[in-house]
Amino acid sequence: MPFLSLLDDRAKPKGSRDPLGFELVWTYFGRKVVGNLTTITSSVENFTVALLGFYWSHQIHGNADKDSRERLIRETFLRYEQLAAYLRYQSGSKEIMGITRVHKNMTARAESLTISLKAQILSNQASYGLWGLYSSALKDSGLAEGSDRKLTAEGEAFAETIARDLNSNEFIQLFRVDGQLSRNECERLAPQFWEAIRKESVRQELTHVLLRGHQNQNASVQGELFSVSAKLVSEGKLTDGFAQNLNEVQSAASADLQGHLDEIQRVERVLVAANNVFYYLLTQDHRPVSSVVEQLESQAYVYDHLPETLPQGMTRRNALCEINDNLKAGNHWGAVKAVTRLNADVMKARGGAPWVTCDGDILNVKVKSETAALRSQKALLGDWDYDYFLGSYFRIAKANLEGRNG
Repeated sequence: MPFLSLLDDRAKPKGSRDPLGFELVWTYFGRKVVGNLTTITSSVENFTVALLGFYWSHQIHGNADKDSRERLIRETFLRYEQLAAYLRYQSGSKEIMGITRVHKNMTARAESLTISLKAQILSNQASYGLWGLYSSALKDSGLAEGSDRKLTAEGEAFAETIARDLNSNEFIQLFRVDGQLSRNECERLAPQFWEAIRKESVRQELTHVLLRGHQNQNASVQGELFSVSAKLVSEGKLTDGFAQNLNEVQSAASADLQGHLDEIQRVERVLVAANNVFYYLLTQDHRPVSSVVEQLESQAYVYDHLPETLPQGMTRRNALCEINDNLKAGNHWGAVKAVTRLNADVMKARGGAPWVTCDGDILNVKVKSETAALRSQKALLGDWDYDYFLGSYFRIAKANLEGRNG
């Protein structure tokens, strides 16, 4: 199921995503139940690779002077990530970040593979790779800390277990400085590396840490979410369907967890309805608002599923209440005005221009869409545009608890 969920801030072009400012909304509610994972961090394999890389990089440069330490650790880690990607590809991994370039390099006729800062496997490997996208989840899980990604005692224990049967010096010499990885070395070292990063004891314990969450974080009910999810996995009730998983968890949860998930369900219905109106507007450049309203009304939408009220204390509550109230009253004209006003406010705060404005009765669309279409009534009732970090949570639970319970 596709989500409109946003990437980590470091991977997001400024002002080019999230035109209604909904990231702050769904993040606020998602962090009440999942305090450590992000929309990207759904692979335990990537977590183990990152832990080992941070561990080895700090072994090499941990005692460097503070002015250069972080840079040296980061640059070493980027080379390590390239090495790890080629070794993983050789073993058949499908979870590599940068797999497109890795595949291209691995299937080329060159006798060796370059490991260097200039041979990055992503357009900006530090931002879009493990250094940028997995480190925040490791920090919020209590396994790493600081801008240089130094492992905590718990994180270091995991890394030491991963590295225990590897000849660390042999691997480190391949990424300590820029160099080449021969095809023979890749074939010889790949099985060792693959076995190390997939140790069952590490996978089980790390899964528990990730799913239970760091107890000092703000997800006060995450421990219970773990218990319920583990039970559902053992009963074969955790599926690949996000909405079904959420309903299963909610039906088995305590009142506290149920309350948080109910808030998420209510808020999501409003966000989906608002997106339905706004993104359709992006296809209607130079069309009269009255014509757009006629199209909305021709869908014969029934908005009885929208909540009577929205939770207090949430970001953009007033704007969302206005959109919600207009839709519940069947006032599509008012809803159009409300979503365009929200977009204008959000973009103004970012120092940018609104995506769509009204010149009298005529729409002026600056960021056009050729693919958006009005949703069906069924889609308004069941679509999920954002996953509140629960998508990553359920994927980790299903992929890693299933084997343990099976």
